[in-house]
Amino acid sequence: MFSKIVLALWSCAGLIWWMLAWRLAAADQRKRSVVPDSTARRTLSVFKPLPPLGARGLKAVSAGLESFVAQLDPESELLLGIHEADRDFTAPFLNRLRADYPEARIEAIFRSEPDDVANPKIAWQKILARQAGGELWLWSDADILAPAGFLQSARLEYARSGAAMMTFPYVIREIPSPPALLEALFVNVEFYPGVLLLRKLGPVDFGLGAAMLFQRDDFLRQIDWNEIGAWLADDFFLGQKLRPVRIGATTLATAAGASTWKDAVLHDLRWTKTIRWNRPMGSFARILIMPVLGWLGTVALHPSHFFAWLGLLGMIQAEVLFAAAICRRAGCHLKLGHLLGMEVWSFWRILLWFLCWLPWPVIWSGKIWRGPRVEFSREINHQPQKKMTEAVDKTVRKPDLFKNKGL
Repeated sequence: MFSKIVLALWSCAGLIWWMLAWRLAAADQRKRSVVPDSTARRTLSVFKPLPPLGARGLKAVSAGLESFVAQLDPESELLLGIHEADRDFTAPFLNRLRADYPEARIEAIFRSEPDDVANPKIAWQKILARQAGGELWLWSDADILAPAGFLQSARLEYARSGAAMMTFPYVIREIPSPPALLEALFVNVEFYPGVLLLRKLGPVDFGLGAAMLFQRDDFLRQIDWNEIGAWLADDFFLGQKLRPVRIGATTLATAAGASTWKDAVLHDLRWTKTIRWNRPMGSFARILIMPVLGWLGTVALHPSHFFAWLGLLGMIQAEVLFAAAICRRAGCHLKLGHLLGMEVWSFWRILLWFLCWLPWPVIWSGKIWRGPRVEFSREINHQPQKKMTEAVDKTVRKPDLFKNKGL
């Protein structure tokens, strides 16, 4: 009897969460991006470091970069970090941007030297910061797609928020390959509704790599480059330092990058493990809204009971339906093949939860992470550090626009 009560309560908790998650996603997507009438006058530097492009090319980042360039006004600039090996490859794209947006202030910085901190994004941000002239800094991952008016509305929202930092949720709206479904479900269904709930509850103490907006002087006063560069989740660390943090009203979009099942699985594992390292109690509590585990246990103990099998199948179908509805509200439309593949997703969620508690490391950017941060050790490829020589493309630089404050 007691086990039935526990199972019933567990199932109710799971269903209540799914209904709440759907309502949060529905309310968020009913909002329309509105460009404010007033102009945000504070100068802004947008940081966009690119990873080594390699075989992926510009396809994964070109639309996102252009969505930001199209919004640059006289008070904003975009700093683009490009690896030297990709200079020739990216030249046609940069030339097109300059032709299409002749008033946009774009600065491309090229480098070939190895990273001098463990986190490659921070190694880039440190270099881009030397060229930044804005009072406000916006750090945003290269593959993020911004809706029209975002740069202006974000500055105005930041000015009115009273927060030290603004950060913004994001979703995946396209599934280009079957493995990308795993990424879309993680971002849209596991991650996005939770962020929306936290937004309603008030200030938070973390950032989201999609976009983090803060004052340049606050960063330089409170953040040490070597310290943030040792963290796997630099966005979480930045939010811990620059508090209070507010979650902004605009939802951004990102691309699902996994093209193979191996990539998709490793991506899910890295995300889940990173969350577990940074938020162990919250990560543990997720099991309370996974009643499929309870029904699996019931089936294992009573394999001949029709009620146990009915409950298990019913709960799986409920999760599939709610996940599909939330994805739809996030702007991601699933096909029939995706729905069929999601029939095993409930089991993957449970397995992923267990795996994140095992003492295995995360491999990212060629480095082994056994915790939320890395100390310089044998795991990091030490190379003699040459004097950093950056090739800065200043063909669209207007020195009288910003007064660089001497980084």
